[in-house]
Amino acid sequence: MGRVAGILQLAMLRRMAREDSLRSCAGCLHTLPSQARFCPECGRDSHASEVEQRSISGEKRRGGEREGSSPLLPMRIAPGTRISVYRIGDVIAEGGMGVVYRAYDEALEREVALKCLHSNLSGDPDIRKRFAREAQILREYGHPNVVRVYDFVEQDYLLAMVMELVEGPSLVEHLGKWRGRMPLTEISRVFQGVLEAVEAGHRKGVIHRDLKPENILITGTGDALRPKIVDFGIARILEGTTYTMTGAFLGTCCYMSPEQVQQPHAADPRSDIYSLGVTLYQLCTGKLPFEGNHFAVMMAHVNQEPVPPSRLRPDLSSELSRLILDALAKDPSQRPPSCSVFQERLAAALPIHPAPITISDFPKVVRAGAGGEMVLIPEGVFGMGRKRRAVHLDAFYLDRVPVTNGEFARFLEITGYRPTDEDAARFVPQLLSGKLSKREQEHPVVHVSWFDARAFAAWAGKRLPSEAEWEKAARGTDGRKYPWGRAQPSELLANFGNNAGGTLPVGSCPEGASPHGVWDLAGNVWEWCADYDDPAFYEDGPSNNPRNESTGQRLVMRGGSYLFGPDALRTYARTSFEPHYRFAGGGFRCARSA
Repeated sequence: MGRVAGILQLAMLRRMAREDSLRSCAGCLHTLPSQARFCPECGRDSHASEVEQRSISGEKRRGGEREGSSPLLPMRIAPGTRISVYRIGDVIAEGGMGVVYRAYDEALEREVALKCLHSNLSGDPDIRKRFAREAQILREYGHPNVVRVYDFVEQDYLLAMVMELVEGPSLVEHLGKWRGRMPLTEISRVFQGVLEAVEAGHRKGVIHRDLKPENILITGTGDALRPKIVDFGIARILEGTTYTMTGAFLGTCCYMSPEQVQQPHAADPRSDIYSLGVTLYQLCTGKLPFEGNHFAVMMAHVNQEPVPPSRLRPDLSSELSRLILDALAKDPSQRPPSCSVFQERLAAALPIHPAPITISDFPKVVRAGAGGEMVLIPEGVFGMGRKRRAVHLDAFYLDRVPVTNGEFARFLEITGYRPTDEDAARFVPQLLSGKLSKREQEHPVVHVSWFDARAFAAWAGKRLPSEAEWEKAARGTDGRKYPWGRAQPSELLANFGNNAGGTLPVGSCPEGASPHGVWDLAGNVWEWCADYDDPAFYEDGPSNNPRNESTGQRLVMRGGSYLFGPDALRTYARTSFEPHYRFAGGGFRCARSA
């Protein structure tokens, strides 16, 4: 019977894939998605006959009530409505199965999330029984990385689960903030937690059946990032119903195992492992292993091999790429046999860094490699950008002053470095002329490209700072307008507006130091950062150690220069240039992780 159901399911997908024209719901006139059966607005079944639909939707009513039953609850529950001991608030999310509301538990005086099934589902007696059974199982199952189920509510045509309220984005939203280039250390930290939770569920006989980034929430910051899995067992509630072959089914086909495609009820722990393999592939590459229309994706899961993830992201290790491909094996017996084995292999391929050292263990000032002093910028949160969005950064060190002519000259002498790009004729003419005075050796080096700066940093055992690191060093944690505070710029605080007719020796304006004791972060020279320029990433990127390493045309510079006016001295002022660009007002300083 399972194989017959699979054949019927694929036949339905073929028919739905041919439907390209827009359709409207006959009940509410809401535009239907091209492959949807149930209206996302009112829940009406677009395939039902007119007579059946009138019965379902309650159009044949007497005195406003459905014949022989209680009135159906509206699609949306109004804020302030009380259901049992729960007072309904705003909508948090909505999907094909139902609506999730913020609610307040008046008995226990806490905020919760209330997941209410759509009325077209809650009216099905079989679904109601399964919902109650699964809610009871999930209420007894607890894990720190799984959203807790506190209670189950059944009232007239309402079915709802009362769950832990988790404030945080979904994993797919978190990945989007990284523009598909989530750092490998962060992937490891989050995914290890996911595997722990799924393994714990499997040991209790609980299979998720619908693992995907949309069902994983992210909480915390820094090394405290934690995944929270939602909807354990929800897919089982709809198992065997027509609904699993339409709306809910189509939403998860990108993560469904081959055996689930061929036999819809064949899910076991190895099916979850396949879905986790798809998820890990997406986190590492920013892409799904198979893309296209629903039917094409389903067939690819069964018959097609994915592009090796290392081909899409060259910095992936061979061990990690092999692990992902093993998890995506067509034959379940060829996948990691359990999530604990999956976790062991992931830890070997992507080890999690040890717990961070407390700030008291870091010296506040160090000398590292070539150059002068580096100043400690402590771990923590600061307000970034005009809107001062909260961003967490790990502790790091930053050069107290920009790299000087003298320091860069030593780099050239020792390494013999010379650029060969088309703009190489503009490379540090002040150094190559051989006419540099002793005083000029203490000026910031200029006429260096982003590539030149990166080469120096690598030689010195350092790196370029991220844009977020640069801004925190300049701004501190009190959101100041200029590194020194809110006082208007003056020649005592910064070199700007061409007042000096050129650069000044580094550290010439110590009264303009930032709250962390870093000098020259406003004026003198623009400074290269590691990030590619993307204003949207800057304003709404990740909240944990953001660094935009996706490819682009221009790279960020910060700090203003001696040629620019006071507006460029603001701690959130930014510009960008092509990476080979060299000019008289462009220099850099280096950073190092603590």
